[in-house]
Amino acid sequence: MSKAEANSGTPQILVRETAGVCSMCMKKVPAQVRVRDGHVHLIKSCPQDGETSQLLSRHPAFWTELDRFYFQVNGDEHPQRDYIVRMTEKCNLDCPICLARANTLETPDFDLSGLETFLSQRRGIKIDLMAAEPTLREDLEDWIRKVKAGGNIAALHTNGLRLANRAYAERIKAAGVDEVFLQFDGFDDEANTRLRGRPLLEQRLAALANLRALGIATSLIVVIARGVNEEEVHKTFRFALRPENDHIREVFFLGLRLLGSARDALGSGESAVASQQLMPDELIDLLVDQEPEISREDVHRFNLLYFALLSAFRVKKCLYVQHYLVVRNGGGGYQPIADVMDLAALADAARHYSTRRAAHPTAAKAALLAALARQGVSRRALKMTGDFLKLEHLFQSGMNLGRVPRRFLLLGFITACDPHNFDAQVAINCGKGELSVDGGFHESSAEANVEREARVQHGREV
Repeated sequence: MSKAEANSGTPQILVRETAGVCSMCMKKVPAQVRVRDGHVHLIKSCPQDGETSQLLSRHPAFWTELDRFYFQVNGDEHPQRDYIVRMTEKCNLDCPICLARANTLETPDFDLSGLETFLSQRRGIKIDLMAAEPTLREDLEDWIRKVKAGGNIAALHTNGLRLANRAYAERIKAAGVDEVFLQFDGFDDEANTRLRGRPLLEQRLAALANLRALGIATSLIVVIARGVNEEEVHKTFRFALRPENDHIREVFFLGLRLLGSARDALGSGESAVASQQLMPDELIDLLVDQEPEISREDVHRFNLLYFALLSAFRVKKCLYVQHYLVVRNGGGGYQPIADVMDLAALADAARHYSTRRAAHPTAAKAALLAALARQGVSRRALKMTGDFLKLEHLFQSGMNLGRVPRRFLLLGFITACDPHNFDAQVAINCGKGELSVDGGFHESSAEANVEREARVQHGREV
């Protein structure tokens, strides 16, 4: 705390001591999660560059409980079950906000033999085929088949341009892809141009039509930038609920962050992206403001349950990845999960789990699942019992979107870790590992992100 702050009389609450990365010199520095001026911040102190602050939440009561709860239930080193493979740093777009710094560095493609070696030691995991644009790899189908041959989940992350071609989409389907994560930043092509460099709505709708026709489970990745496309939260959510779009099992609202090309633009003084960044809690606020049927408190309760279940099944997941769940009504509308299950009771069960798990992990897990089962036989949820059991099973077997019951739509509020929001304690539980040519193997993609930024920055300084 600075002397000026100490003398200001502004009440401050220390939530947690941690470590971060200075966003200017990229060195590891001490950090604190602290409530200041009624908001929660990650505050870093660099001996060279001074103090910097990242807003985490405008809801200190919700955040401080969730932060404390998260670390209570994530005390163990859970095995990593989900790995990003950065197949190529080439792309058929030049997005101003590219997190991968596509088409700017001379980085060779990742070789399939590297994946084969990796998979020979693992089974039953998810492989995210991604980086700049994996559909530019002519051997992509071989990669999908290799992932599937080992009993793993094959997830393709793409801008969708090649999937707009029906014949190509059919080839990807035949190779055995389980799920597609499609960039879809909303319906405003002016915003698309600002974010991606050109209008893309027509191609993305064509890709979605092909995914629908082929029955490929889809997650929409919606980058939201402050002051650019915030209204697309509501529009994209409602679009995903349309009856013909029940192949869309998930919508991820991804807050804009300063990685890759976006960070380069900031450093060159050519971009206002610093003011456009959003953290997951701010994305939740946008949804709640635009969808009054969804309560901010219920989203908080759901995340207590969500992180408790992940802990019970020993699944890694980042604090910066939060969720909610709605139930489709078949006519383009929905019921919030709070209308189907007693989230207040389930949040209390999750809190009870968090206090017992360290001393009695088996009993704590059994009590949590029993509380969930009691909700499943309630009058409101009885007809969905089978689907709830399928969803619960996915926590244990791996979140394959193709197996998510069609009546459910998962909502995610996420961010990528960059030098501004990097929290070393959160990064330990990153829900994704990473394999890449430039960074090698990482159990934490969050750590890989900041190390990549440091290498690029220091390389340019040299």
